[in-house]
Amino acid sequence: MATHIAQQHDVAPPRVVFSIDFELRWGVHDILGADRDAYRAELEGARAVVPRLLAMFSERKVRATWATVGALACADWSEYFRRAPPPPIYFDSRLAFDARWAERDPTGELHFAPELVKQIASAPHQELASHTFSHIFLGEPGVMARDVVADTRAVADLFEQRFGNAPSSIVFPRNQVGFLKQLFAAGIRAVRTNPRAWYWNRISADELLLLRVRRFIEGLAPWELHSATPETDTESGMLCTRASLLLRLGRLPGPLFRLHLEKVANEAKRLSPGAVLHLWFHPHNLGADPDASLGRLESVLDTLERHLPEGTHYSTMSDLRH
Repeated sequence: MATHIAQQHDVAPPRVVFSIDFELRWGVHDILGADRDAYRAELEGARAVVPRLLAMFSERKVRATWATVGALACADWSEYFRRAPPPPIYFDSRLAFDARWAERDPTGELHFAPELVKQIASAPHQELASHTFSHIFLGEPGVMARDVVADTRAVADLFEQRFGNAPSSIVFPRNQVGFLKQLFAAGIRAVRTNPRAWYWNRISADELLLLRVRRFIEGLAPWELHSATPETDTESGMLCTRASLLLRLGRLPGPLFRLHLEKVANEAKRLSPGAVLHLWFHPHNLGADPDASLGRLESVLDTLERHLPEGTHYSTMSDLRH
């Protein structure tokens, strides 16, 4: 990839977007239940991964969007409960955040990381975006428009007070897209949506295993390509950029990771003007073995460098609006 200078053409140049879903235990609270030690190595490792990711992106001039759970910027449980809006009344009560975690994790080490959010907000060429305030699921029965509006305002107030900017982009927890009109009215202008493939559209709990298996296969199938041109939702005015590929940087066996890299290479080779290759992952995906996982991310960046068309840009989600 020889240049990141904008081209003066009617059609936008090819672009690569990295969006990082930064959530710590908020992102898996409904899966892990009350077990304080479950997945702990990955979550603790994520804290070490974030500064190294920022350094890597700075060195390699990669612009990225950090979709951050707003609560991570709170100093402690006292601030969280003061700022958090009333939670949605989910039909499935298992999805609700259990406030007893204030007792199980009294220091907040699994739930708060204000110093890391500050590093992201102050890092050059990185976008601090929203992943909702408490990782609420916008596609679940029981979630109301008022919940989404209150949640969005809570993130905006905290980020603006602490970092000087309210977020203009959002990534939906569990990729459950919804409430675009309300989000747009609350100041959000860009969202990450899902590939068009059927297995990226949540259907029912009974089919979640099937969907996860199919998504895993997709990540290893070099012929399945998902780069796409950003679209504007006609009803809300929201800019929608479709996710292309979940990067699997953690425990994937070596031969399977090589297949994964081949898929990245094929996506890069076929990236056309106006299209976006949108790659995403969670820092906790790298947390169990940060050295090996960050090495794999370096391999992804090297692969992109070799195969992306001339003039391709690294962009944040908010950059796509311009």
